[in-house]
Amino acid sequence: MTDLEKSKIIEACEAQAVPDNEIDFSEIPEITDFSGFRPVSQHPEYFKPVKEQVSIRINKVLLAHFREKGKGWQSEVNDFLMNAYLHGQI
Repeated sequence: MTDLEKSKIIEACEAQAVPDNEIDFSEIPEITDFSGFRPVSQHPEYFKPVKEQVSIRINKVLLAHFREKGKGWQSEVNDFLMNAYLHGQI
């Protein structure tokens, strides 16, 4: 699909869209209780932190231990360090 085709589709959709000031919110209840509200950053299933690839030197025994865990061992090292950080251990 070309950019021109995409823009034509978008224009057609926008031409048929209901303007914001005409949307009827009367059947949607107002939220007044935010006691269970948590920011997106506290929902790990919706939040993906930015990661940066680095090179570090670690003890060979420690590296072997994590590699034995198989696929995903690097994420496990990251999770271990993040947990230690969040608990004030590092």
